[in-house]
Amino acid sequence: MTFLLGVLLFAIGIAVTIALHEWGHLTAARLCGMRVRRYFIGFGPTLFSFKRHHAAAGGHDTEYGVKAIPFGGFCDIAGMTAMDPIAPAEEPYAMYKKPWWQRIIVMLGGVAMNLIVGFIILYFIAVTWGLPNMGKEMAPRIQAVQCVSPAQRADGTLEPCTGSGPAERAGLRAGDVIEK
Repeated sequence: MTFLLGVLLFAIGIAVTIALHEWGHLTAARLCGMRVRRYFIGFGPTLFSFKRHHAAAGGHDTEYGVKAIPFGGFCDIAGMTAMDPIAPAEEPYAMYKKPWWQRIIVMLGGVAMNLIVGFIILYFIAVTWGLPNMGKEMAPRIQAVQCVSPAQRADGTLEPCTGSGPAERAGLRAGDVIEK
């Protein structure tokens, strides 16, 4: 059962990262004035979808949805290539009509989102599990040296001890660091 839960959580995690990656493309395209027709997570048959009207890029509807196989996704931008069929109303908002630097920004939108997600995950791990303190001294340090009782009594208590113990006689002092 735990294995299946792990597989399910992995699939959900992949779907979420794909959704965020495609959202990076969608956001960049909108900021550059391109028309985004569809935004879907997954491949195969559509499970559900809805349309939302956007005033940007000449006012149009974008269809959002989820498909049956969650291992992929796409963001359909009007005119991604000069060969894509586009309606006359989409012509000024077509991707291929935009300057080269805007097309690059749209292509890098997904990569930028991947980097942001990676940093957020690293931050979450650092906050919850912590990071190693590389400056902390890890070698054992002697706290104290003391005498050792010479014998144990029949009732289980120790005979009193006096003087320095074997560690101090060997030259060890409180505060010494033990090295390899």
